[in-house]
Amino acid sequence: MLNYGKSYFERSNAISIYEPELPLEQGALQLLNDLPMPGCIRDASPDAWGRRVLLYRSGALDSNSVEMNELDYLLESGSDRIGALDFQLSPTEYVPRQGAHASLKGLMESAERVQQGLPISKALDLALQHGTSIGGARTKVMIESGDKKFIAKFPSSSDVYNVVKAEYIAMRLAKLVGLDVASVKLGKTMGKDVLLVERFDRVKSAKGWQRKPMVSVLTILGLGEMQARYASYEDLADIIRSRFTESGHNQFHTQRVRQASC
Repeated sequence: MLNYGKSYFERSNAISIYEPELPLEQGALQLLNDLPMPGCIRDASPDAWGRRVLLYRSGALDSNSVEMNELDYLLESGSDRIGALDFQLSPTEYVPRQGAHASLKGLMESAERVQQGLPISKALDLALQHGTSIGGARTKVMIESGDKKFIAKFPSSSDVYNVVKAEYIAMRLAKLVGLDVASVKLGKTMGKDVLLVERFDRVKSAKGWQRKPMVSVLTILGLGEMQARYASYEDLADIIRSRFTESGHNQFHTQRVRQASC
């Protein structure tokens, strides 16, 4: 169960985190469909790669004595996470957990060392924190360039084909046929392709970066990650037609669909 704090209702700009799941109501809110945690909260939680980095940093990959629960993952991952949420220990003081800056070459080298269980420098350790609050299982980090932010997705040693280039081609084809998908670039470092996906949940303004709320398709469908096989684009289309205010415009982005193949 989850409930909004009393002080939150006193705010003039209070909104629900996600209306169908956590409406702005007082008292305990029951979880839908026996989910272990609200989907809109899970969307802001690190997935396979982010959890691997956090376990690596805590030493849990080499020891059975270190354990992390869902709250640990939320509080230890980076603050510049997907969507509009962040998680803090204090209800009054905001202390962002920002990662350090590093080159794509340094980040790729560090990601490969994490996969191999090898040590990395403190600076690159902090830089990898940029990737701990993104969903999906693939190796990735967040980077900033001018007035845009990107998710950099790296190849994996277990890839049997060039997954990075294949995703780039798929995203470009989707854009060319008129689908509203995130803009992508294909870079190269250490002789390997790197996919740069422009973040659609951040907007640069005169006051700095503004966050845009978002939820995953699984959350829209009311499913948990272990139920992804039941996800249906037909069901999604029905929900869009009945619930979205501008269903004629493609308001969702497949870049954030959480599936086992991510």
